[in-house]
Amino acid sequence: MIIKEFLPNPVGSDKEGEYIKIFNDGDIAVILKDWQIKDASGKAYELNGALDAGDEMNLPYLQTKITLNNNGEKIFLYNNAGKLIDELGYSGMAEEGMIIQRKIAGDKQQEIKDVAGGRINYQPISGKIFFLDFLTAGILAGLALWLILKIEENTETKLF
Repeated sequence: MIIKEFLPNPVGSDKEGEYIKIFNDGDIAVILKDWQIKDASGKAYELNGALDAGDEMNLPYLQTKITLNNNGEKIFLYNNAGKLIDELGYSGMAEEGMIIQRKIAGDKQQEIKDVAGGRINYQPISGKIFFLDFLTAGILAGLALWLILKIEENTETKLF
């Protein structure tokens, strides 16, 4: 189960146009009793019914009463045990008609901002994580090199 997309700033009335879509990306139907959608402020909507494999569910504002922020938002999907299953969000200002959606491309998931009119900006989910991993690896490598040099200096032995 994933949050497929949401529309925080529709053209026209927000109350009539905002929605959240969830998608069953699994192989079997999911019973949604006691599942929840929450926004960044903690406002929750309890799901019900079932969602067949490969199907999506549209949750309009008029049903959920979850007001989506136009200036940065994050949506969370929790299963019936209260475990976080998925989240989808964006930062910055959402232009009118901008749909925040997840696109699955091969094995990599990407968050994209799809603007009516054809402008698409790709933002890989793993980009920030990859940078932090790379930075951590660089710091650890530098620390290991410093330790080796200190050991060589103190023992007057060449390790490399």
